[in-house]
Amino acid sequence: MKLIKYFAQISLLLLISVFAFYSSLRCLRETSSPEDIAPKSGRFVQTNDVKIFIQEMGDPKNPAVVMIHGMGSWSELWKDTMNVLAQNGYYAIAIDVPPFGFSERPEPTELKSIHQAKRVVSIIDSLGLKNVHLLGHSFGGGATLHTALLIPERILSLQLVDIAVSLEEKNESTSSKPSLFERLWNFSILRNRLLEVTATNPHLTKILFSQFVHSSECITEEKVKVIQMPMQLKGTTSFFGNWLGEFIFHSDDNLARDFKQFGQKLTMPIDLLWGDLDTVTPIENAKKIQTSLTNSRLHIISGVGHIPQLESPDSFHKVLLNNLKNIKTND
Repeated sequence: MKLIKYFAQISLLLLISVFAFYSSLRCLRETSSPEDIAPKSGRFVQTNDVKIFIQEMGDPKNPAVVMIHGMGSWSELWKDTMNVLAQNGYYAIAIDVPPFGFSERPEPTELKSIHQAKRVVSIIDSLGLKNVHLLGHSFGGGATLHTALLIPERILSLQLVDIAVSLEEKNESTSSKPSLFERLWNFSILRNRLLEVTATNPHLTKILFSQFVHSSECITEEKVKVIQMPMQLKGTTSFFGNWLGEFIFHSDDNLARDFKQFGQKLTMPIDLLWGDLDTVTPIENAKKIQTSLTNSRLHIISGVGHIPQLESPDSFHKVLLNNLKNIKTND
């Protein structure tokens, strides 16, 4: 019995030590402002509510491709695709969609896909662009589709990459009381300690991102450093926890409702680019989305998972460029 008690005490001390260690790392790491460490290759654009960090490549007179990243990502991870687009006669614009990257962070309740779409429209207007192609990946698919619903007449095409969206309305919840899990999550001192050793723990970045791809070889040390750059911003862990609570416990059904009402406006060419080995949003999801987007085409990219632009960039870019090249522009 004494031995069991001894091991329990040692285990508790080790656990406390681990949490204290990563809490210290977080305090030392999250010290910067966006203006101090955001890449000088980009700039901040004032939208309808917050400043959004964007990166651009190519001649602004060329057809524009606005790029919207997925969860945990930011504009720099589009850099290879931006290069390819610029070299092939396009003006590439990659956006940092809050709460990720270096964009200003609004209130967590203002991060639903409709809010993000209004920011995207504001950026398009600020850049003086009449018509654009939209390229959205994964979690960014909601903002991409919502942008198209807001300004369908200005969208040349939709390029949707392994998007994580639902176009079916959910049943309304009758309960207004927060669950036990939500109440525990809102206990920020405990929640932030958990996030420090998991989601914002730099030692787990490669492991976490590797879960989204078929082969982890594409998550190079260089890519890991890119992913980690915004983790240096002040308050990252705390804000991420606030947003994640809103994301998990307060369903964003705006896209499904708006699609039901305005979906017939999406008459532009729509292409679904999908990894055949995607386990995050499996190929069955793509086929389901295709039935809702009746004028869409499905392009399956072989041998890759959820992030084809990183896993097989040559194959991905070949499909993307082929989709874009025959679409007429009205600029």
